[in-house]
Amino acid sequence: MASIETNISVGSKQAEVYKEFKATSVNEQPLPMGDGTIRISPFDDYFLFTLYEDTSGEDTPIDLSNVGVINISFIGENTEIKIPYYTNVKELDLSQGQVIFRISAEESKKILKLDNDNFYISSQGVSPEGDASDESVLYTGKFLTLTDDARQSLTSQIEALTKKYTEEVAKLRTEASLLKTERSDLAQQVAEQDVTIAALKASNLEMSNTISSLTTENESQDSTIGTVQNNAREAQKRAQNAQNKAGQTSAVQNKQKGKKDKATVAVAAAALQRTTI
Repeated sequence: MASIETNISVGSKQAEVYKEFKATSVNEQPLPMGDGTIRISPFDDYFLFTLYEDTSGEDTPIDLSNVGVINISFIGENTEIKIPYYTNVKELDLSQGQVIFRISAEESKKILKLDNDNFYISSQGVSPEGDASDESVLYTGKFLTLTDDARQSLTSQIEALTKKYTEEVAKLRTEASLLKTERSDLAQQVAEQDVTIAALKASNLEMSNTISSLTTENESQDSTIGTVQNNAREAQKRAQNAQNKAGQTSAVQNKQKGKKDKATVAVAAAALQRTTI
């Protein structure tokens, strides 16, 4: 499928520049069949094309040096305007697919009145005898008036800005949605942390109360233990006193018992003496 790289149009005052044309690229991408657009003014116009064909997936310039006559045609319902390629130009390389057309002001005015906005680039071989062969289409595209082009350009700019604005708005909305979700998540985390803090405070209060209770209980237990210890010491003291008194009483009893025993022995001895006598 053929494609074009350039479709430059110029006014008549610039025509001399193309007569000294240098085959240099204008840094445009090849356009597929039907996508190319040229702009026609009511004056003299020059259109430069570089035609390509697809060879193994790569754009290769079409060799136009041996295809015969190359024409650009504009065809209406009842009118056909056919213009051959422009030859009054230096260093134009047909073998590299380069071809230029000159459309006069008279032809431009006729073209602008057509009811069809298509253009066709075709080739037609001519035999040495002057017989013309069938004509073959190399490329087709559309033309615009300068007014339409300006309007279309403005529309395209508006559409581009609208698209850009829409994309920016969509992007901002997405970011806002993400921020809203993040904010909601943070609020949830804060709420959960508040619950955790409240639970910790309650736990801390409970532990403080428990510690206070234990401290009070411990102090009470310490007081009870002190009382018990004091009572134990008093009891021990009383027991010791009782033991001491018991010892004293026993001593007295033993002493009294000794005296009794001696009296009993004395009485017995006296009785024995009386018995013996």
